[in-house]
Amino acid sequence: MQLLLRSGGQQMIIDMERADDRPLSVGQYTYRPRRLAGKVRRLVAKMWPDMPSSVLDERLTFEALDNGRETAWGDSGSFSPRSGSTVLLGRWDEDGSVGIALHELAHEMHLRHGGYDDSDGVVREALAMLAEREAGLRRTFEREPYHSACQLIEQLEELPAFSRMAFSKRWAEVVSVTSAAGLADLVNYYLDRSERLGLARWLDRLTKNVDVRDQLLARLASTSLRYSLDLRRHLIKKLVRCKPETPVEQLMYVLDSIATLDRRYPNDDLERIINFCFAPYVPQRRRLFAFGS
Repeated sequence: MQLLLRSGGQQMIIDMERADDRPLSVGQYTYRPRRLAGKVRRLVAKMWPDMPSSVLDERLTFEALDNGRETAWGDSGSFSPRSGSTVLLGRWDEDGSVGIALHELAHEMHLRHGGYDDSDGVVREALAMLAEREAGLRRTFEREPYHSACQLIEQLEELPAFSRMAFSKRWAEVVSVTSAAGLADLVNYYLDRSERLGLARWLDRLTKNVDVRDQLLARLASTSLRYSLDLRRHLIKKLVRCKPETPVEQLMYVLDSIATLDRRYPNDDLERIINFCFAPYVPQRRRLFAFGS
């Protein structure tokens, strides 16, 4: 790990793991470079034991600018497939900067896994946020694709069937998808497993055709892409209560109708839209009335 120091038009590169223990002040924060490097290496050994040592030695740079001035890229860190990862000191304290380093190293590992080029921005950032959260960093975002990635990872980590797995298994699950819809499908899957909503059993009763099941799950994921967990739960509960004789094409139409009405009437109560679209296909619950004498 390298530390790049810039001051007064001059620059110097230091091997962080061989640095002495003197503190380094950047902006409002103080760092101990050797300690910071040790934290990163220990977390990497736990999270990605197969990461080549050359990645940390040659493709991770911490950059300290004089007076904490802005960089051209303006974020806390950056990743380039050609040159590796850069973390800007002065934006976060030492532990936060470790989290930023893990965020950028996640892009490196995604690239080495082979799915980086095929994945959309939401999946790339979701993997990076999964890594930084493992390091203890929690952030919120307003701009895309970071906002959607953060929301989907937060939802996954709220679900015990996902969050209780070792990091390596959680990483393997997220890295296996390439799109935001794939991530939404993953959330729906672990929501069903965590709360036993009956989606898997209902699909098995509905059809034995795996391709048809996948099509329906993909439509469910697309419809619920930006839903909260509460709305996902409500949507799935309605779906699994549909009459067993309902044709799959009709169920697809219902999901499409929900998405269309949501776009057309963005200020309307989405739960009511879901109820309205499913009403013809969901058996009404029987009500018991008590009559007094």
